[in-house]
Amino acid sequence: DIAKLVRGATDRGHLVVALGDFNMIPLSLAYRIITSGAPIRDTWRILHPDSSIGASDQAEEKARGLPVPTAEHNLLVNGAASDTVYNTWRWSKEEQKKLKHDTCPVDPDTKDPQGKRIDYVFASTGDVSGGTGWIVKSAAVEITGRHPELNCSLSDHFGVRATLQWHTLSDGAVQKPTEHDLQLRYNEEHACRLTLSDYDEILALTKKYTSRERQQRYWRALHFYASVLIWIGCLVAVWFSPRNFVSFLLMLLASLGLAAGVVDGLLALLFFSGEIRGLKEFEWEVQNARAAAVSRGSS
Repeated sequence: DIAKLVRGATDRGHLVVALGDFNMIPLSLAYRIITSGAPIRDTWRILHPDSSIGASDQAEEKARGLPVPTAEHNLLVNGAASDTVYNTWRWSKEEQKKLKHDTCPVDPDTKDPQGKRIDYVFASTGDVSGGTGWIVKSAAVEITGRHPELNCSLSDHFGVRATLQWHTLSDGAVQKPTEHDLQLRYNEEHACRLTLSDYDEILALTKKYTSRERQQRYWRALHFYASVLIWIGCLVAVWFSPRNFVSFLLMLLASLGLAAGVVDGLLALLFFSGEIRGLKEFEWEVQNARAAAVSRGSS
């Protein structure tokens, strides 16, 4: 959905910025879906193309064979705004209790195996057909300070800042393209395309989620119908109840059961049905994209 919204805006020539906690590591499948489905760029990787692609103990980052980064390196180079040792919300309870009496400064050279980047600022170049567009001037991790009285970090995630600048392409026939000129050609030269195996993985996940949603819809609908039958049964039982407190308990049971059943029934009718339709639509789009990739000779 994000990729479709972004593509619709970029097709109209607008500058598009998508930012926030995406809860995904760089170059993951979800990351590639966003960057391949829309002409937007990860502003941090434009400036730091060799930055980490996960925490040092994750398989993706382990495969690179790099040493465990320090806390300072994670902030300045890897853009780690989550799970870093600088953030007190990730400390143990014993370490957090010490903050009442001490600031407990963190040595910049402390090893930071858990720090990772899951907060992003994606941005498009705008319409570059006229020889102008937006480039990334700078990017940094911000709001790393602590509360002046409580000595704790202000949030469990640090902030990420990216500065965009309007740039005019230089005349390539006269002078060598500048670094900023190359940025405007980034989408063409570094286009992130999904492979056929990526499409197959997406389709497998979509089928898995669709099956789960259908099961949820079935059992919640069954709960609704069962609660209606129990409600009717309790109403009938009240007629034959010998005592008032038994009638009261039967009506209480019927009311609570029916209320819970109606909630599940509404979820089955509205929420899960809509989710299944959305998943089927997404599956159809992925199948079309895969067919187009096959026709292009993608592998």
